[in-house]
Amino acid sequence: MPDKSLSIRKSLRARIAAAVFTMVLLMLVSGAVSLYYFSQLNIAVSKQSEQELPALKTLNSIQLSITRLATLSNEVSNSNSPAYSRILMSQVRQQVEELQLSLKTLGSANEQIQRLTEIVAKVEPSVMNMSLSKAMLDQVEDALFTRTTEALQQTIEHYKMVEEADTKALLDGLWQDLNQLAANEHLYEQNRTLANIRKTLASLSQVDSASFQAINPLISAPNGVFELLSKKEVYRTEVLGLSTQNRILLGSVVDFGHRVYIETEDNVTFQANDISASSERFIDVLTVMFIIQLLVALSLIVYLHRELFRRLQALKHLVGQQKKITADDVALFDERNELGVLVKQLQNYVDTITAQQQQIEATSHQLQMIIKHSHMKVAVFQGEQLLYCSESLSQLFSERELRCVDEFPESVQQSIRASKSGLKAVDKATYLDEHNQHWYEIVSDVVFWDNQRADLVCFMDVTEQIKAEQEFKRTLMVVESEAKIDPLTGLLNRKLFDTQVASFQSGEGEGGYAVLLFDVDYFKHYNDQLGHLQGDNILKMVASVIKRNTPASGLAIRYGGEEFLVFIPDCPERRAVNIAQSIVEDVYGQRVPHPTSPHEYLSVSCGISVQQTAEDAVLKVFDQADKSLYKAKNSGRNCMMVWRALHQSESTEEPPLTQ
Repeated sequence: MPDKSLSIRKSLRARIAAAVFTMVLLMLVSGAVSLYYFSQLNIAVSKQSEQELPALKTLNSIQLSITRLATLSNEVSNSNSPAYSRILMSQVRQQVEELQLSLKTLGSANEQIQRLTEIVAKVEPSVMNMSLSKAMLDQVEDALFTRTTEALQQTIEHYKMVEEADTKALLDGLWQDLNQLAANEHLYEQNRTLANIRKTLASLSQVDSASFQAINPLISAPNGVFELLSKKEVYRTEVLGLSTQNRILLGSVVDFGHRVYIETEDNVTFQANDISASSERFIDVLTVMFIIQLLVALSLIVYLHRELFRRLQALKHLVGQQKKITADDVALFDERNELGVLVKQLQNYVDTITAQQQQIEATSHQLQMIIKHSHMKVAVFQGEQLLYCSESLSQLFSERELRCVDEFPESVQQSIRASKSGLKAVDKATYLDEHNQHWYEIVSDVVFWDNQRADLVCFMDVTEQIKAEQEFKRTLMVVESEAKIDPLTGLLNRKLFDTQVASFQSGEGEGGYAVLLFDVDYFKHYNDQLGHLQGDNILKMVASVIKRNTPASGLAIRYGGEEFLVFIPDCPERRAVNIAQSIVEDVYGQRVPHPTSPHEYLSVSCGISVQQTAEDAVLKVFDQADKSLYKAKNSGRNCMMVWRALHQSESTEEPPLTQ
């Protein structure tokens, strides 16, 4: 018997060793073939990486340098600081030097590279000329600002000294024109303003020679406002021309750089395709080697099955027919043999599993007792059949005889089935116990019941959580509502208007809207005379008038202080004028005495603007209404001004529409 066991053990090892040796030999052969093809591919890849890829990398760096050079050129054009312009020019020179060095490494064999090198050499002088012109433009602008400021100061000083109304009117108009000239960048508007200034100076020379002699040299003399404006336009035109020249020059650099990059890229692509073809041939060889190894492996498996695996049939029968391996079964196998060791290990595994099953059964019994005597609401289902239901869950549905899912309330049936199937709904599966007013969340998990798969369904009491969520939502709604209402007047506040502006700017609102901006006349004087409490009452009264005259589609808003705003979507200009007139007349019709108003009673002024084109933003229309309101307040108050009529009157020198 020992001799036979030893023979079997040696036979197993010999057969396994032969199979492993054969597989290793095949792997060595395939490895040698792989090394040969890998060496060939490595030679091709090294050749490409040493010759073409560095050039492609350099060209990529050149394209990045060209992009940075274009960016620096734009920054030089837009720079407002001479010191910053010098820093930018230093960076431009450094970038041009790096670009020329990179082009030099590519050689001059390519005609495109030669042309690119010539164009790059022209970039630095062109940018330098633009920088110098920009510096001269900045100097002229500074001098113009200083001269304009001096003229404004002289105008204000003489305005304070003169007593005649005509002279004051001329000086006031001159002051406004100088301010407008300083703020206006459009050539057409500047020429109009310059014509007004010349006309005003001519009139001033006739009525007040002293003021004329003090102000005229600052405006009309050499290095005055007129001459500096002319120089500014010349230098600005020169800067624009040089900037355009730089863009054309840099465009040529980009174009030639792109051509060189494409040519080199095509060459690299051709070589890469050649390497790819070699790789495909290598893959074909590997595929053949793999098929050969697979055939040999299948042959070895068949051989081992015939000579070795049939000896495992007895072990298979032993494991398949018996639930427990006894000592007598182990004695049939020699423990010195691999099969004997395997049988011994299987015996240990079976004994361990049996002990664990006994422990699980005991734990399951204990868990059932805990659930039975606790308040946990749980049920176990197998398919639609109810296997177990805790006493507390039975009490929850005491009017029903629970034996399957269909005997639960319909809402609970849907929740149980959704939870068991693993579906995730938008809302959690919940059930409301209307009798006790308790909410339960229904959750499920997979368990094993009597060694079979089952579903454990738990009813978790979430009453307090749901009540807290409902209270939070109610509180949030109240806070959001209060955030949009002005506490004094009850109108909508400015925050809502800002939200409306955002929605219209994003394209969500309708076009053709109107903005009506109201301001209580002499409100500060009213507060000073009668007190802030009476002033608050006046604001409430005005808000009430505005609210009742605002159409249902509009928004009545307290914009701030004594300013009110009415926003009406899809509103023609005539309708907006009628609404504004109703509000102005209604406020004045309240006959509230105003001790300091020339109109005797409390009144409001209004500025109106209606969106003329779809491109007009809300803030632009609001600004037009604000300017119209300013004009109305300067025209005697207790009236309204329409932006379109006001704008046309400024163009035709006719009086604007007032009510």
